[in-house]
Amino acid sequence: MRDMNPEGFILREPTARKIVRHPLTALGPNDEWSCDGHDKLVKYGFPVWGIRDKWGGKWLGLWVVPNNRLKVVIAYLYLSVVLELGG
Repeated sequence: MRDMNPEGFILREPTARKIVRHPLTALGPNDEWSCDGHDKLVKYGFPVWGIRDKWGGKWLGLWVVPNNRLKVVIAYLYLSVVLELGG
């Protein structure tokens, strides 16, 4: 690439671009939640899925489930947290 397109090579250098980061903002507690699965332990039989409050960073739930990609499992866990918090 350096020989064929020197400008492209310079633009692709890892230090060429500054990563712009913005702080996380939310209006208050329970305004916005982040939900995601973690697949690194799946090969050992431990799929993990969790919900975290964006405003305060509080973990609302973290579970080891049979499969963290089944929508039935995710819906059940999400609705369980909503019911627990009175929503």
